[in-house]
Amino acid sequence: MTVMKLFSIVVLSLSFFTVMGQLPSQDILALLEFKKGIKHDPTGYVLNSWNEESIDFDGCPSSWNGVLCNAGNVAGVVLDNLGLSADADLSVFSNLTKLVRLSMSNNSISGKLPGNIGDLKSLEFLDISNNLFSSSLPPGVGSLGSLQNMSLAGNNFSGPIPDLISAMASLQSLDLSRNSFSGGLPVSLTKLANLVSLNLSHNDFTGKIPKGFEQMSTLEKLDLHANMLDGHLDVEFMLLSSASYVDFSENMLESANSEKFLQRISESIKHLNLSHNRFTGSLDGGAELPVFENVKVLDLSYNQLDGELPGFDFVYDLEVLKLSNNRFSGFIPNGLLKGDSLVLTELDLSANNLSD
Repeated sequence: MTVMKLFSIVVLSLSFFTVMGQLPSQDILALLEFKKGIKHDPTGYVLNSWNEESIDFDGCPSSWNGVLCNAGNVAGVVLDNLGLSADADLSVFSNLTKLVRLSMSNNSISGKLPGNIGDLKSLEFLDISNNLFSSSLPPGVGSLGSLQNMSLAGNNFSGPIPDLISAMASLQSLDLSRNSFSGGLPVSLTKLANLVSLNLSHNDFTGKIPKGFEQMSTLEKLDLHANMLDGHLDVEFMLLSSASYVDFSENMLESANSEKFLQRISESIKHLNLSHNRFTGSLDGGAELPVFENVKVLDLSYNQLDGELPGFDFVYDLEVLKLSNNRFSGFIPNGLLKGDSLVLTELDLSANNLSD
């Protein structure tokens, strides 16, 4: 064998091993670091497939379960509903510079939101709901300028919502429900110009509901129920809100007007739950224009409302009406007794002082 042929073989061999034995990319190293924290993987979904022997030639492990690749970069990590038990260091994902989707809901994963979470500049979807995560919201979340959907629901997060959350300019859906967040609701929430859905229910928020939600033209759902919010119900919000779903139940809210409650409601509001608060006053509008003509679900139960019930004339969309456990008196409107409403499926007037 000539020296030239031998040299060519060596060069080819080195080239082959350079391709096959290339050093793992930072994406691979980040995923392997996360894998180290997994204590129990009942289906073997992660532990059996995340290994260095199955890396593609472009350096991205598209054959790894739950890993989505795009142009040689990890674009998604989706590990929902796997029964995983893990102690996760989410800071390792900051190395995934092209990560668009991070989702690992409905597992038993513990850990914290790292201070460097803002490094995930490309992230559009973050869902770690229904796990065991605990920490406060780091100010770095404000740097997630591309994030459109974030759900941290059903964890052990605590502390206040940082004012810098207003910098999440692309955010459309924010779900922080079923945690232990506390403090007041920051006005910065009303600066999220593209927000469609906001769910802060089942937390420990206190103080008044800030002004400004009525000016959010994209907002369709506002759920603040099961907190400790107080103060007067904002009449301007009830009149001008573009939201179709509003739930302020299970708080300590009071009426702005002690005589007449809910004088007008925005035409946009279809589902309104104000039950289990401290509202007082009457619903009877007399000769005024009908208030509830566009509402489909109305729950005012467990308050201190009194007086006679309105006739509910011209109310043709109402499907659910709950007024139980108040102080209403007088006769039940004929329209409700006769079932003139074609769509009313649930009616509860119990625990009042009404007569048939």
